[in-house]
Amino acid sequence: MANLYDLKKFDLNLLVIFECIYQHLSISKAAETLFITPSAVSQSLQRLRNQLNDPLFIRSGKGITPTTVGVNLHKHLEQNLNQIEQTINIMHGSSLEKNIVVYAPQVLTPDRLFGPMKLLMREHNYEIEYHDLQLSKESAEDLLAYRKADLVFAFTPLNNRSIVCSHFLTVPNVLVSRQEHPRIGDSATLEQLTEEKYTYYLTNEPGIIGFRAASEVNIPDRKIGFRSDSFFSLINMLSSSNLLGYIPEVAYQQYRDTLKLKKVEVPFTIPELNIYMMYNRAALTSKIFSAFIEQIGTEGFKYD
Repeated sequence: MANLYDLKKFDLNLLVIFECIYQHLSISKAAETLFITPSAVSQSLQRLRNQLNDPLFIRSGKGITPTTVGVNLHKHLEQNLNQIEQTINIMHGSSLEKNIVVYAPQVLTPDRLFGPMKLLMREHNYEIEYHDLQLSKESAEDLLAYRKADLVFAFTPLNNRSIVCSHFLTVPNVLVSRQEHPRIGDSATLEQLTEEKYTYYLTNEPGIIGFRAASEVNIPDRKIGFRSDSFFSLINMLSSSNLLGYIPEVAYQQYRDTLKLKKVEVPFTIPELNIYMMYNRAALTSKIFSAFIEQIGTEGFKYD
C-alpha cells in the first residue's frame, strides 16, 4: 500500500514534467507540450534535481541527454504514468480499449495498411480513426508525443527512447500512364521518357524526398506537368492526361482497371520506398494493443 503521507509531500507534477523532458530531450518542446513556459519547466526540473540529488539531464552537444538516474527514473515512470492515464480515462467514461487513432500515408492504404485496421475492428471491436499523415501539419514524433496518435506509419524512421519504431514493409514503385497514351506503349526507352512530362507529389516527407532524388538520377531533367499534395489528384490526373508518374505498385494494382492505367517498363531500376510502424512504448501495457503489434509483426502474417 502506498504511503499517502509521503506522496502528499512530493509534487507529482514534477514527474510528469520530467517525463515530458525525457521524451523530447528539450526544455522548450516540453514547455510547448504542457502549455507552460520554459522557465516553469526549468524551475520544476531544478526542484526534482534537488529532491533526487542528481542532475537528471546533462548538456550533450546542442541538446541534453539523461543521466543514469534519469534513465532509471524514466523506466519506472513510463508504465506507471500510462496506467494512471488509463485509469483517469476510464473514470471519465472513455472507451480507452475500443478506440485507436492511426496516421498513415494515404498512398499506401489500398493494400497492407488497411489490413491491420480491419484486424483491430474484426477481432478486437476497435473504433478506428484514420488520418492521412501527409496532410498533417505535425510530425510523426509530435503526434505520438502529444498522444494525438496511437499508431503511425511513415516513410522515415524515428529515433526516440519513448517510441518503438520498426520496419513494416518495403514498397516497390512503378511508372504508369493512361492505357491509351499516344506515345508510350508497354515499355519505353530513356529517350522517350526524357521527352514526356510527369506528375510531382508535393510533400516534405524525407522518405519521399529521398525517393525523388534517387529516381531523378535516371531522368535528371524530368519535366513536370502537374503538382499536388493529394495522391488521389495525382493518380486521377495520370488517368485523364498524357502525363507519366511514379506510384506504389499496390496502388497501381488497386486502381489500374478502374482508372485505365498501365505500367510502363523502363530501362532502369525504380527505387523502392520503406515504411515504418511507430507507437509509444508505454502503449504496450495494453494487452490488446501488445497482442495486435505482435500479430502484425509475425512473419508471413496475411491481411484480409
